[in-house]
Amino acid sequence: MKKLMLLSALAVVASGAFAKVVIKEDRHYVTPIEWGLASPLQLPCTVPYSAWRVWGLRFDAVLARSYDVYGLDAGLVGLTYDEFAGIQATAFNWVGGSAYGIQFGAAGNVTQGESAGVQLAIGANYAPEQYDGIQLAGLFNMNGVFRGVQAALVNSNSGVSSGLQLGLWNTADNEFTGGSIGFVNYSENMVGAQFGFINYAVQAGTGLQVGVFNAAGAYKGVQIGLLNVINDGERPYICPLVNARF
Repeated sequence: MKKLMLLSALAVVASGAFAKVVIKEDRHYVTPIEWGLASPLQLPCTVPYSAWRVWGLRFDAVLARSYDVYGLDAGLVGLTYDEFAGIQATAFNWVGGSAYGIQFGAAGNVTQGESAGVQLAIGANYAPEQYDGIQLAGLFNMNGVFRGVQAALVNSNSGVSSGLQLGLWNTADNEFTGGSIGFVNYSENMVGAQFGFINYAVQAGTGLQVGVFNAAGAYKGVQIGLLNVINDGERPYICPLVNARF
């Protein structure tokens, strides 16, 4: 508690010390340090509170809100309305635009724009537009377009995605290129490999499926499993153990 009070005092003093160098840029203000006690109680202070661009350090004692953050963001909850670049280490991160760098959110990370880097969460990572990089989560990763490596209990991508999926349940609602390793691997179109208890390429698949049950629409490649199904015609083609079609 004493350390927190000391840190709070230092942040307040630093905010005041740097007040002279705060400048206005495109109707937003720039500061090297921002201290958010519980927004709108934050320093430096202005109206609206989302007008600040932080180039340096933002400390979120409880909640801080800023327009942009470039540098280090640490604390409990950080809300960034436009863009973030740097390192975030908080309980929860929300970025309304793009995010580039390393994000660690104990509960989760949310980035609304096209982003790249590393996202780490005990809870979940969510990027509805596009994310390039590495996502590691305890519960789930959910994206639009994804390129990279993702690992969680559930990995779900709604756009065209590529890379490596490691999870209990892996889904790609569009085209997936790469490898999926999990209990259930599901994709509309798959190019690469699926390793799991159940592997399913709904429309088409190209490559390798290894599991207990493998199924696909139009398929070119090898299926290895207890039961293999290719359904690209009037009748499904069912073959145990090994099935190949080129």
